[in-house]
Amino acid sequence: MFNWLKKNARSSCALGLEMHDDGFALAVIDSGDAQVPEISGVHWCVLEPSADPLAALKDALRALSARGLPAVATLPPASYSLVQMESPDLPDEELPDAMRWRVGDLVDFPIEEAVIDVFRLPASRRPGAPQLLYVVVAKSTEVERLVNLLTGAGLVIEAIDIAEMALRNLALHIDHPERPRAYLNLQSGSTVIQISDGPQVYLSRRIMQGHDADEDAQLLRAQMESLALEVQRSMDYFESQYAFGAVDQLTVIVDSKRIFEAFSDVARQFLTVPVDQFNLAAISRAQGVDPAALGRGMTAVGAAMRGLPWAA
Repeated sequence: MFNWLKKNARSSCALGLEMHDDGFALAVIDSGDAQVPEISGVHWCVLEPSADPLAALKDALRALSARGLPAVATLPPASYSLVQMESPDLPDEELPDAMRWRVGDLVDFPIEEAVIDVFRLPASRRPGAPQLLYVVVAKSTEVERLVNLLTGAGLVIEAIDIAEMALRNLALHIDHPERPRAYLNLQSGSTVIQISDGPQVYLSRRIMQGHDADEDAQLLRAQMESLALEVQRSMDYFESQYAFGAVDQLTVIVDSKRIFEAFSDVARQFLTVPVDQFNLAAISRAQGVDPAALGRGMTAVGAAMRGLPWAA
């Protein structure tokens, strides 16, 4: 989707890297069998404030035998913004430049220092509804920092991407929804609510809300109630904007059983659609892949799937 930096590389394996302020996740996908791509390795690495990210990444790549693989990396959530706007009647190749100055007042740094890309949203069935798009705005310094980290670790950069597109790839290649479906990617400090039907993204919202499996039960329930309200608002907006009817279900991507159960209990009371957990068992994986690391690295898995058919 995004062409901030893209090179061609040939390998049956690809690496996905998901960056966070406190660590990173790696996932290796082997697409030698194009019909059944396999996760051959996943790794989650916590980064202490004094840690050297490059040394930690090299160690993780060595553990996965992944040095030199083509890599797709997602930017840390705090390093970019996703802005929904009306789309001008322009060819796709002209949109990034055209939208640069429209978002200048919506970001907290000089727009001259930004890297811009866009992706269109599907047309609405509601008469008179405007054509919408998302503008992705990232600091060029953040993109360069990630590029330098990857090249320093000996990786071949396929693309710098965003978590929302990695989540789209998971829906497309693993969940296979037959109509628009809501997804809730529950990560502490950066939760994404997204509605897609596979290749098409209709809505994506990032909720900067903390939650922790070790929280007091009453506090955790309050956090889940607040999150459920945001999910319902997003689904209501989708129905109003697109006139496609309701989503068929809400699929939750989370690595904590306690948090999923806490949200499910609230969802049964507050939401109008069935709720299910993303089915990790549907993913073909090599023997020895750690389920806990896989749960923590699902965005990295989605990033690694970018090069699979229909994902790019």
